Amino acid sequence: MVFAVDGSGNVYVADAGNTRIQKFTSDGIFISKWGSYGHGDDQFISILGLGVDGVGIVYVLDYLNNRIQKFTSDGLLFPNGMFGSVQVLLMIPLC
Repeated sequence: MVFAVDGSGNVYVADAGNTRIQKFTSDGIFISKWGSYGHGDDQFISILGLGVDGVGIVYVLDYLNNRIQKFTSDGLLFPNGMFGSVQVLLMIPLC
């Protein structure tokens, strides 16, 4: 299971069966979800890693899309929030 916890105790879970991220409170109450299957913005194929930094930015490592996407804690993709573009292609990223 791939998950991460932010500084407020919220839990982010990679829902592999639905290729999305789900966010819960520390008590397990559902807050939100984002993502779908595919190659576009806010889409995933194989979520292998998930992390949250000290200010609540969520990083999603998508192994088969060869990229990391960067989101707000509410699931909004940052402008230029993808690492793994043609200029900086990540080949088989691992966490």
